[in-house]
Amino acid sequence: MAGPIRFSDSSLTELLGAFGTDVEYVRAKGDTLFYRASDGTEVAVLDLLSGVGSLILGHNHPDLVAEAKRFLDADSPVHTQMSVHTGADEVGRLLNEIIHREFPGAEDYLIFLANSGAEAVEGAVKHAEFDRLHRATRLLEEIECNAGDAIAAVRSGAVRLPDGLPSLPPGHPVPTTVEEFESVLAELLAGNREKLGRPPVFFALERSFHGKLVGSVQLTHGPAYRAPFATLGRATRFVPPDRPDVLRTIADEERVTVFDVVARDGCIDIVERDFPVFAALIVEPVQSEGGIHVLTEEFATAVREICDDIGCPVVVDEIQSGMGRCGAFFAGSLNGFRGDYITLSKSLGGGLAKVSATLVRASLYRKEFEFIHSSTFGRDGFSTAIALKTLQILEADGGKAYERAAERGERLLHMLRGLADTYPDVIADVRGRGLLLGLEFTPQYTATSAIIRQHTLTGTFGQLVAGYLLRVHGIRMLPTGSAPNVLRIEPSIYLGDAEIAQLEEALTELCEVLRSQDALHLVHPVISPETRPAVAVRDFTATPDEQPAQLDDQRPARKVAVISYLLTPGTLRELDPSLGELDDRQLETYGRRLEPLRAMPPLPPTRIDSPLGTSVELTVYPLAVTSQRMAERIRQGRHDEIRQDVEAYARIIRDLGCEIAGIGFQAGTATARVPGITFTSGLALTAATALRDLTAAAEERQGLTLAVLGGAGRVGSTCAALAAEDVSKIVLVGSGRDGSEQRLRAAAHRVYQEAWSRIAEGGELTGIPALLGKEPLIDGWLREQRPGDEPSGELITRYLQDRYGTDPYVAITDDLSALAEGHLVLSAVTSPTPALTGKHLRAGAVVCDVAVPASTVDSAALLRDGIRYVRSGILAAPGGAGLPAGARGGLGDGELFAGMAEAVVLGLSGAAPEQFGGPVTRSQAHDILALARRHGFKQTTF
Repeated sequence: MAGPIRFSDSSLTELLGAFGTDVEYVRAKGDTLFYRASDGTEVAVLDLLSGVGSLILGHNHPDLVAEAKRFLDADSPVHTQMSVHTGADEVGRLLNEIIHREFPGAEDYLIFLANSGAEAVEGAVKHAEFDRLHRATRLLEEIECNAGDAIAAVRSGAVRLPDGLPSLPPGHPVPTTVEEFESVLAELLAGNREKLGRPPVFFALERSFHGKLVGSVQLTHGPAYRAPFATLGRATRFVPPDRPDVLRTIADEERVTVFDVVARDGCIDIVERDFPVFAALIVEPVQSEGGIHVLTEEFATAVREICDDIGCPVVVDEIQSGMGRCGAFFAGSLNGFRGDYITLSKSLGGGLAKVSATLVRASLYRKEFEFIHSSTFGRDGFSTAIALKTLQILEADGGKAYERAAERGERLLHMLRGLADTYPDVIADVRGRGLLLGLEFTPQYTATSAIIRQHTLTGTFGQLVAGYLLRVHGIRMLPTGSAPNVLRIEPSIYLGDAEIAQLEEALTELCEVLRSQDALHLVHPVISPETRPAVAVRDFTATPDEQPAQLDDQRPARKVAVISYLLTPGTLRELDPSLGELDDRQLETYGRRLEPLRAMPPLPPTRIDSPLGTSVELTVYPLAVTSQRMAERIRQGRHDEIRQDVEAYARIIRDLGCEIAGIGFQAGTATARVPGITFTSGLALTAATALRDLTAAAEERQGLTLAVLGGAGRVGSTCAALAAEDVSKIVLVGSGRDGSEQRLRAAAHRVYQEAWSRIAEGGELTGIPALLGKEPLIDGWLREQRPGDEPSGELITRYLQDRYGTDPYVAITDDLSALAEGHLVLSAVTSPTPALTGKHLRAGAVVCDVAVPASTVDSAALLRDGIRYVRSGILAAPGGAGLPAGARGGLGDGELFAGMAEAVVLGLSGAAPEQFGGPVTRSQAHDILALARRHGFKQTTF
């Protein structure tokens, strides 16, 4: 690609990068596509996707290219709306010849042309509803005429009123006079008329796909496509394939009747008649996007019988299965689906034109429809000429193209079934007809490989293996739309034996990779598509999937989640040992490629039992964003993106029964809100452990200066405020980014607010509160009995600057060299590379690191001048309960980060998170740490 995609499908393009399928094709011929490698050379790709079934004749068929040139060279008109279109009529004539051959005895079909398959479906359902409404209106008019005749007959004495009317709706007395009879009929006719406003009923099948336009998407079963737009269109009743009994049951449920009046044996009677509420049933003879399922002839027969009984026309969607792909022009002719409507598209345009056709049975056709349904580009001269030429090519030589499609399909099926026999643990099924085939892989939900399991759980397994086939074997395939573990195989009729052998070799290697659970060979093409791994496929099936034994305990446990960003080279290696051959740079690249997927599958849960008798089940839900990219987000202030990621995952875990969610690692900057989930950032317990480590690490507590790297952040500013009683000066060091100075000032105000609150409480003072207590301003406030919670931090800052010219107790700066003032240095930033070197630290300094992952200090700095490094924010869990691989982030066995532990403590204790929310105070920090200790947590420092 020339550069990053920015304006057209940029998110989709970014997602393709997660699988290695983000290539730009530059040339195409037959069953081959070409893209350029990094050195500019062309790379050939066997195209088995064929424009999602649009290329039954392959790319750029020479006869079609010649026809396109002839048309354009002749200056032929393309757009001649509201004129005679003999080309379109010729397309219709040829299609009718095919219909009469494949459906003997069928009547003629009339056609209208459009631009896409979805538009063909739209046209069919519009016409079906137009016809239904016409039939409904005629029925009501007939009934109204019958009512008029009945009233006249009663008046004349030709018929009499009955003594009883069993069909009369409840609440209507039996009429005894002409006037009463007229009144009853008027009410019944008004009720009949109301039925005209009732929405029509459409039937479609489960697993169906009929397009993504506002109308056609209502007939598409997959909720990912349909649900967001369900309020915009018609209600559709979905029927399980091969369950005609369900169709009959639904039809009975939806049945609507109206009242009519008749004369029988010289007496008036009221009867019920079926009202035409069923607009259409739409069906694919071979369900394509739903996973390649061939419907049975028995089902087709039953559907036809039921639809005839209830007056429901059948729309047969041949958009992907038609045009000879399944071994006959119409796939429905092979399993008994003869439609009242037929839709065609995709290969109708021969791979060069965008064109579709809707065919309507002549006896059903409403000529008035032609005047209200039209398209600017429908029946354009170019598309019509290409469609006609495509039909002629397919029909040449007595339809040899269809025979070849059937023969090539059988050859492919034979090969694929042989693979399924060899790899029954990898291939679940092979199915389809002709050149519309599906290869279904066994579910990988419990795969040993975390990478394979991740793509299965996120519905992208098919995309993952498609990237491997493309980059390693030069074969283009994709999964079906609603069955991500099914690869579709839809080549042209010209597919040769050599190409089938190429596919067999590629799939054999893929099956070996999946059988061995060696994700390296699936990941490597994503990060280095032009090279192969240095090692052969290895067996990782014996790698134990870590799952703590505590989960065998059957006692109730409250579900607690931690949503976090964990993607580092180290965690990727922990998650999937097969990636151990990749270096940090390669894994960082892969992590970035994974980011569009966002949510990764949950890690195995950990049961944690409190000595007080309560238990929680802790599950870590990772988000696929690398540490570097996360740091970029924070630097750029893109906190809304973090919040959206967290909230999206929280909705999922809420539905799994989770009540408490900790927002871990760098995600803690998000302020998330989701009904039914209580969030905790872990800030209180993190700050409490850091405060304890800071004070415990210092041999003396008088005259100390605390320097805070990340002083404007949540953790840094909180720790600074809480540590004010233990030091004589605080230096807050910021990032230097936009707004840094403002955030640092707010952090300084918070330090002074906490100090004033402590002073107002009374008692012995230490640290900065003690020094402030000597200031005249504070002495005056004490005499005035100013409340401790009165906003005071900013006033103190102004006072000190006015009196001393510079703040003697809290300094703010973006200069890292100011850290050298600190006897104690707290690092609360996350940096992909060490943020501090020896020049930033004074001799004998104690560095307390609460960053996750820890990467603050250059190791060389620790070897000089007695500098001591303390890894803080870590607790030992009760009973030694530990996290699974991939969630540890450098933790030892049985350890939890304090932020995680806070969510666990809340779950074990039942304490309200609000107790520790808001700006964390020193008393809250002490309380949460004490609560954690009561439930068996111990602080660990190293």
